[in-house]
Parts: sequence; C-alpha cells; structure tokens
Amino acid sequence: MAKVAIKNENITSFGGIYHIMDVFSKLGFEKLTESVLGKRGSSGKAFCYGSIFGSLFFSYLCGGECLEDINALIGQFKQRPDTLLPGADTVGRGLKELAEENIVYKSETSGKSYSFNTAEKLNTLLLRMIQRMGLIKVGSHVDLDFDHQFIPAHKFDAKYSYKQDFGYFPGWASIGGIIVGGENRDGNTNVRFH
Repeated sequence: MAKVAIKNENITSFGGIYHIMDVFSKLGFEKLTESVLGKRGSSGKAFCYGSIFGSLFFSYLCGGECLEDINALIGQFKQRPDTLLPGADTVGRGLKELAEENIVYKSETSGKSYSFNTAEKLNTLLLRMIQRMGLIKVGSHVDLDFDHQFIPAHKFDAKYSYKQDFGYFPGWASIGGIIVGGENRDGNTNVRFH
C-alpha cells in the first residue's frame, strides 16, 4: 500500500533549478559579474548584470527558447526564498547595454572593409567564470582550438557570404571543449583575415 505524505511547502516542476541557483550564489557569480561589467543604473534600484544573466540562463535551463519565455518562469523562480529576477524586457535592455562597437578593418589587398566585434568585457567575464569554477587549472598545459562557424541568418545586418547565403561568421576559441572566447565578424570576411 502506498503511503501519502502531506507537504507544507510549495512543490514545483522546476524545483531542480533552485539547486543551480544555489551553486551560482555560492560561486559568487553575481558579484563577479558586477566586478567585471560594472554597476548598472544610477539609482541603485536597477537589476545588476548578474541578475540579468541569471534570469536568462535559468530560463534556458528550464527549456526557454526566447526572451519572452522568462516571463512565464518568473513565478516559479520567485518560489525560491530571496529570489528576485528581472523579466524579459529588463533582460533585453540589459543585454543591449552590453553591446560594444564594431572594429572595422580595411583590407590592404582588396580595399574592402570588414567589421569585427570581440565583446572584450563579456570574454573577460567568461574567462573569470571558468577560473572561478576551476574548469581550467592555472599552469596546466592546454590545446587551444579556434574555429569559425557560418550561421545563416536573414537579419538586417547579415552579410552575404562565400557560402552563398546571408549570415554571421563567429569565431570560437575552446580548450578541451570549454568555450573560452568568441568574436563576431561579417559573414563575408575571409577566415584568414585578421
């Protein structure tokens, strides 16, 4: 015969995400994010970048596929004590604030100009998080892999590529399968250029 237990606390199908939130908190990711990216807002009431990334990341781990999915999960996230995360609109604004200007290089041979974006602050944050988690040990010997991947996209700023489609051509650096940095470049940029 099955035994029935009466529980007083709320039970949610997304309860497993609370453990991930606890791990993020113990690793101090919110403070680390603020130390690398700086404070957000002038009033002191704005959500910090750590909360913005948390909301985005936790939504992704719960099956979210777009920013609007965050709004459907905020109620679940609030069931964890002392948790206050921003909604989709705030996350979108916060991510736009982190955008960096493109660097334009002109080819000496062809005379064409190509735009690059290395997102220095975000790459620095990525490396500091990897270090905090101990995924790559200081002083260890590693193999660095750098590859470009064409991503077809029919967006307003996508360029026509030698792949015969419009899109982006990001380059990703990885060590042992762990992404340690990235850059974006025009879809029509030769992979050997700069």
